[in-house]
Amino acid sequence: MRSRLGPVLLFATIVTGSILFPGSPTQTAAQEKKDEKKTTPGKADPAKQKAAALATLKKAGLDKATVVETDNFLIASSLPEDKAKSLGTVLEKVVPVARKALQFEEKEDAWKGKLTVFVLPETREFKSFMRGVIQRDPQGVYYDLRSDDPFIADPVDVPVKSTEADQFAYIASSVANAYLQARGSTASLPDWLQNGFGRITAMRAEGTNSARYTKYRTAARLTVLGPKGGKPAALGELWGDTKPANGDLLATSIVEYIAYGPGAMNFVKLIYGFRPNENGDSPSTAQAMEAAGWKDTAALEGAWRKWAGAK
Repeated sequence: MRSRLGPVLLFATIVTGSILFPGSPTQTAAQEKKDEKKTTPGKADPAKQKAAALATLKKAGLDKATVVETDNFLIASSLPEDKAKSLGTVLEKVVPVARKALQFEEKEDAWKGKLTVFVLPETREFKSFMRGVIQRDPQGVYYDLRSDDPFIADPVDVPVKSTEADQFAYIASSVANAYLQARGSTASLPDWLQNGFGRITAMRAEGTNSARYTKYRTAARLTVLGPKGGKPAALGELWGDTKPANGDLLATSIVEYIAYGPGAMNFVKLIYGFRPNENGDSPSTAQAMEAAGWKDTAALEGAWRKWAGAK
């Protein structure tokens, strides 16, 4: 079900990240990051990008937007100014958390200029935007990070009764995922990795003492340990043909372990491991894990369960 946040919300964010180039999954993160510096996405005029975003909204028939500026964002929306500023505060917190996990260097750029994020919680508006501007069927969050005016279009697909904080957290997870995709470049990242990274990054940005994170940790611990007298879902089920019922929690927990926990030093290697090989074939999760140094996935699973169960 779709949330009802309001007509249309646009924000643009000034960020720094990195663009990566194709390469062997076995290349080290250090070498690839060295190669990246040879070409950067470049700078863009914020005023021109803002004008382009407003023109895009008008093209989609969504031209009643105002702009609120924060340190790193331009938020154009039909939201009241105080709510737009509140969203900006949430998004500001995502930037350093995602960049640190993805090992961005201080002056690396993830995309050209500002990232524009169109947030379209009304079904009619999202369909109008996708079909009128993108000319594609409206299906989930849409990312275009390589254009001169990089953007994402987010339908904020959360339950109708979700709170404003829930909606903002969802948008924050989409922004975190944009950083992940920028780091991966040509990598074909699986859903469990993308969704897990978006969720855990948004929660950790909100704060590890927050009610949302505490609730997640309690639920994740029970899921990882399994029901009393029952057998917990195997990690491999996440990338198998049949997904476990508690797959979202499992994905969030394992991604927290490999992005923010004991496996963090190998996280970017895992992302690179999903890049297509010389034949254009996308590696399997097992192959990407091996490229990251986790040849024994059973040992990885055991270490993760011990870590997650103790938190």
